[in-house]
Amino acid sequence: MSSKTVMITGANRGIGKGLVAVYLADPNTTVVASVRDPAHSTSQTLLDVPKAEGSKLVLIQITDVASSAAIQKGISVLKTEHGISALDIFIGNAGAAELSNQLTQTEPSELQKFIDINAYGTLQLFKAVLPLLRASSGTGKFMYMSSAGGSLTTMQNVVPLSAYGASKALGNYLVKWLSQENTDTVIWCQHPGMVSSEMGAMGFKALLDQGIDVMEHVITVEKSTALMKQVIDGATVEKTQGKFLGPDGEEIPW
Repeated sequence: MSSKTVMITGANRGIGKGLVAVYLADPNTTVVASVRDPAHSTSQTLLDVPKAEGSKLVLIQITDVASSAAIQKGISVLKTEHGISALDIFIGNAGAAELSNQLTQTEPSELQKFIDINAYGTLQLFKAVLPLLRASSGTGKFMYMSSAGGSLTTMQNVVPLSAYGASKALGNYLVKWLSQENTDTVIWCQHPGMVSSEMGAMGFKALLDQGIDVMEHVITVEKSTALMKQVIDGATVEKTQGKFLGPDGEEIPW
């Protein structure tokens, strides 16, 4: 069986950790888990994730995905200390999310911190890993972990996440544009579903406080990551390029 190398940012908890687990369960797979602090207890738990035959975990540090210098340092360590010069799959999962005030009560600086991480950070990560994706023996894949909260069509159905949603909408635009400029790499935006992660639970409670109970639509981290792995593994330029997909592979309106 051929080997593959997968890099996942924001890998120490929630959906990121779930994706680490599903890819380490594949034989002959190297999973590069990017975290802010490798010594943190949540990062150390990644070392205990079960591994299939021939698979291994590489833990690297990117202290701030909004910092080009931090990203370049992490990629440099990946190459020089771990000998990894090619990636088959990159999953941009790291992000910032929290409930927002009404926009009339939100300072531009509050919006900016989300944009720096969720949009500009994604662009910086893409530029850093594109040479590694192009070095893949197959067609490299870049997946941006987006959210239905960044959809202009469905935003009215989402909890008070205006700053987060705006940053994801911008991230979607940038990733879709990149998909047109780089047709040698599979590039798309991915909504993970309504997931029962720490981040998701915060939003579901906010909805419940408004009298909206969405729990019947919520899926586990395990379910979400298993579904997304099918989408990722089956992604091609012909059928996936520049799209905004849900966990089942269905298209989500922009």
